[in-house]
Amino acid sequence: MAHRYPVITDPARPQWHFGPPAYWMNDPNGACWHDGWCHLFYQHNPHGDEWGDIHWGHARSRDLVQWEHLPLALHPQPGAGEKHCYSGCLAFTDAGAPRILYTSVKADPAAPANQVPATPADPGWRTWTQHVATPVLDLSTHGGPAFDRDWRDPFVFREAGRTFLILGATLGDETVIPLYENPAGDLQQWHYRGIIHRAPRSQTVFLECPNLVRLGDKWLLLTSPCREVEWHSGTLDLETCRFHPERTGVVDASDHYYATHPAADPTGRTVLFGWAQKFPKHRGWNGCLGVPRRVWLDEDGWFCSEPVAELAALRTGETAWAAQTLSSTPLSLPLPAGARHEGEITLARPAAATITFAIAGITVAIGPAGVQFDQRPPVPLPAGETGLQLRWLLDGSLLEVFVSARAAYTRVVAFPVAATATLTATNGPVQLVAGTSWTLRAAPSTVA
Repeated sequence: MAHRYPVITDPARPQWHFGPPAYWMNDPNGACWHDGWCHLFYQHNPHGDEWGDIHWGHARSRDLVQWEHLPLALHPQPGAGEKHCYSGCLAFTDAGAPRILYTSVKADPAAPANQVPATPADPGWRTWTQHVATPVLDLSTHGGPAFDRDWRDPFVFREAGRTFLILGATLGDETVIPLYENPAGDLQQWHYRGIIHRAPRSQTVFLECPNLVRLGDKWLLLTSPCREVEWHSGTLDLETCRFHPERTGVVDASDHYYATHPAADPTGRTVLFGWAQKFPKHRGWNGCLGVPRRVWLDEDGWFCSEPVAELAALRTGETAWAAQTLSSTPLSLPLPAGARHEGEITLARPAAATITFAIAGITVAIGPAGVQFDQRPPVPLPAGETGLQLRWLLDGSLLEVFVSARAAYTRVVAFPVAATATLTATNGPVQLVAGTSWTLRAAPSTVA
């Protein structure tokens, strides 16, 4: 039975970004493609617009644009002593059976969390059975060191015919990511293999929502360390079960984007989902997904991302800006009317030039040191980069900016947004080679 939600009419609420019908949303979980659908689960409070009473919501889409809400997938089981259903993933056994693995948080604050499976009760995955009494990992039998009771957010991946799991944990004065292997391929019995990543707790509170995926001949490790999401690219040694980072950076320069979850689509493309957060409180809703992003590593192992191509289906009108030379006098760029639009600008500049773009109260400065969003630490660009692409997407009070696939910035902005953006340049000449804006239509979700 569908959960009853109030109707939300807040014009500041994003309309084509995915979110629940109402109330609270945080981490995306369990994203996967199955039978032509992308299934997405997420942390959700179905009874209020603040964090608490954490269930798993569930939706599916054929195109990453239009979503269909399905019944809530996971409910806290108070009869089994469970208070919350924390983050996790969906994986398939070697026999092809789907399994949700999630962190079961207990009502007893002294009781440690454990990792619990859930199985679908019907072929369409509309209802799920939680096996709270038979966890697949608990602290008393997991075979590893004595982690603190707060260990969570399991993520399963496969490589070379083997099945592995990582999660976040704390060990003494460190926060760590342990690795487990499931030799039988049934997602039931897990063997501790070691710690693949660690950080001092004096600098990092916890390594939440860790993800590990292979991209070409390198591996990408993502962590949400209670600040900006971090990426590490490097190699994974399956003989020693150790990850060796070679490069690192931030996925998004803002802490308004958090708790990533990647999934491979049927074409082999890796799509990254993340939580857009820090909206104003007490509006009957709070939280949505950021735009789904295609992610990859370039030939030097640097993280790259861009909005998925499917979003072009939302474009309903087009305006072109003329090619011209920029100067220190701000160039005003009229924006499409309404609360939803997209813009894309191609720029050419000398390596020493600095370009400043201002929109919706934020500034993007692109110069020799890289891309700087609102005075935050710069995100480096490839050495000698002179051709730039600046792209932004606005949906109500949510703005996302991408620069040449190497830097991204997600911000909740004041609504309504001013109808113009500005461009300035110093140490030029800087050329605006081409520019286009589009109005974006809303993509309201449906309820199954």
